[in-house]
Amino acid sequence: MKKGIVVAGLFLVLVIVLRPFVLDFVELLNFNREIEAIEIQNVRFVEIEDGVYEGSHQVGSISASVRISFTDGEMELLDIEHEHERGYNAEEIVERVIEERSLRVDAVTGATDSSRVILKAIENAICQGNATVCEN
Repeated sequence: MKKGIVVAGLFLVLVIVLRPFVLDFVELLNFNREIEAIEIQNVRFVEIEDGVYEGSHQVGSISASVRISFTDGEMELLDIEHEHERGYNAEEIVERVIEERSLRVDAVTGATDSSRVILKAIENAICQGNATVCEN
């Protein structure tokens, strides 16, 4: 009887101690699934109407909001707000998008997750105002 109480007590302590680690692991798995599920559409920059566009995207603790403008198919970044954990240099991806005139650019090394979130925010900005220029 006493042995059973000790085993039950140890089990309870083990569950209490391991619970936060298990929950963190499950949260990380869900975060990774969401990041991997981000699909960036092919956007035809030359067909985008001149104007100012705003878009945002968030996955977990990473979020990005962009304000961009287009003039004659050329994109210009007006503003970006980027919340991140470690992807501080991910904002460099905007320059790649502008140079390549495409959302199909390589992620910034060391900031892959933030890069994908920023790209999706740019895509959302463009496609909300120009659905016909976006394709999967």
